Amino acid sequence: MKRIIVIIGTLFSTASYAQTTLTLQQALELGLKNRYDIQANQYDINIAQTNINRSKTAWIPEIKAGGEVRYNTRIQATYIPPGFGDLDKPELLALGAKNLTVLGLDLNQPLYKPQLSTSIKIARNEAELQREKNREAEINIKMMIARAYLNVLLKEAQQKIAANDEQRYEQYYTLADGKYKVGSLIENDYLHAKLDYENAKVQYQQSVQNYNLAIEELKYHVNIPTESHIVIVDTLSKNALPDLQPVAADATNRTEIKQLLLSQQGNQLQLKMTKQNVLPVVSFFANYSGQFVNNNFNYTKSEWWSSFSYLGLRVSIPLTANFKNHHDLLENRMRMQQTELNIKQKTADINYEITKASTEKNNALNNLQEAGKNYELSQTIYQNQLKQFALGSFQYNYLLDTEKSISTVEQNYIMAVYDYLNATINLQKANGGF
Repeated sequence: MKRIIVIIGTLFSTASYAQTTLTLQQALELGLKNRYDIQANQYDINIAQTNINRSKTAWIPEIKAGGEVRYNTRIQATYIPPGFGDLDKPELLALGAKNLTVLGLDLNQPLYKPQLSTSIKIARNEAELQREKNREAEINIKMMIARAYLNVLLKEAQQKIAANDEQRYEQYYTLADGKYKVGSLIENDYLHAKLDYENAKVQYQQSVQNYNLAIEELKYHVNIPTESHIVIVDTLSKNALPDLQPVAADATNRTEIKQLLLSQQGNQLQLKMTKQNVLPVVSFFANYSGQFVNNNFNYTKSEWWSSFSYLGLRVSIPLTANFKNHHDLLENRMRMQQTELNIKQKTADINYEITKASTEKNNALNNLQEAGKNYELSQTIYQNQLKQFALGSFQYNYLLDTEKSISTVEQNYIMAVYDYLNATINLQKANGGF
């Protein structure tokens, strides 16, 4: 009864862990969904959009409400010339009230200010540039996930090879043990077969450990909890990759080039804004105010309240802007020349990367085809020599030499498949299609 309870408890414990079935395409999609850095980068887009909206608000009229309460402890005197009224000589006369309170509304609306339109374009350019930066980050993350996924497939294939090696060495040891017991095999060959079998078991355990480490690395890159159980759907084969649409070799597809082109547009807009700083600014302004004038603060006396208003156009002409803008213009032009050179260099770098990736893929495909032929041949040799060893017509040392060749062929084959898949991904990225 206790054993049943333990088994049931184990089943529930195993079921409590989440299980995730992953193809390479699913791993890429899940990684982009789960990773915190991708989510954090989205805020950069939101901030850039906020900057666009902020730039647009510069056209909104500025309306301010204000007030001033002034108490004149001593009223300023005014000069009164002779002949004014009954005066026969000039006098200083204090005119006014102790309390002067003014409450008003001011409006200012820019009518002509080219910098405002340019600043909106700059904000849009920066938002588009940020989108490309986020796209570059996503591509880099997808490449990390893809390589981690392929590494899992490689370690899984190596684990299977290690298991096959262990099985073969077990067969060798079983045959050697039988032959040794009947006296048809010397002791040294028998011990050699036993040692090889023990080493094969150790190598298999190491391959299991390497596979588990590769799984943990994939979980990390996809941002899956470590306690989750991953079931890898794909196997290390030529068709392990998802259907990737072929992309023509064109450096302009790469986000790095698009970022530089957007940076150049930003430089041009900055240069335009610097030139616009010397242009006049025209704005409309208006004011409506109410004032209270009396010697006391009894604001309920309506007869002492009065209103006034005005409106007009204001023209502001920067006279010294040309001198101040000289160094800004020089800097903007140098940045444009610098970016133009960076575009040329990056284009050359990408074209070389495309050529290199294409060559590596073709080489990997040729190597894969040759490795496949050698693998099939090695299996035939293995079966033939195993039969010969069982019949006693083949010494163990010769069999061991063949075994080493078979193991080398198997490793070469899976590495050829792995290199081909890696080269395919690298070419897709180089062409800007990953």
